[in-house]
Amino acid sequence: MKIQKITLIGLLIVILALSIISCIFLLPNAILFIPLTISLMTGLIIFTDNGFNILIKSSLSYLFIGLNDIGIRLFSEGGKHDFEGNGLIVLLLFIGLVPCFIMLLIGVFRDKDYSLWIKALSIAIFILLICVHLILFQTLGVDQSRYQ
Repeated sequence: MKIQKITLIGLLIVILALSIISCIFLLPNAILFIPLTISLMTGLIIFTDNGFNILIKSSLSYLFIGLNDIGIRLFSEGGKHDFEGNGLIVLLLFIGLVPCFIMLLIGVFRDKDYSLWIKALSIAIFILLICVHLILFQTLGVDQSRYQ
């Protein structure tokens, strides 16, 4: 499917906003849609003919996955979680990352325009960005005053 870059970015922002808004007003059931939301956003980025190269697609996939995770951690349940709620959000993130990573692998190795080095770099960038995200934001939204 041919889609313009600006249309794709706008559609992804709308999906991201709907995901975060639903987690604010439809708790706790809306949090269960995290894997579906990030898989949908990654699928749109990877499988549409949008003109982005594979390095940008992998970085853009992380960007919207990370923004979705940050938004849910900050805004669902008023932005205050205990470690159990944080663990549920991380679990659902990992459940969603499995199909995202598979889609990224399929999309990267289906592209015949780039060398194997660039394809491996694209996958490594995605993994590195996810790891850095998990390290930096592991306790984002956890109410520390409950544990003092």
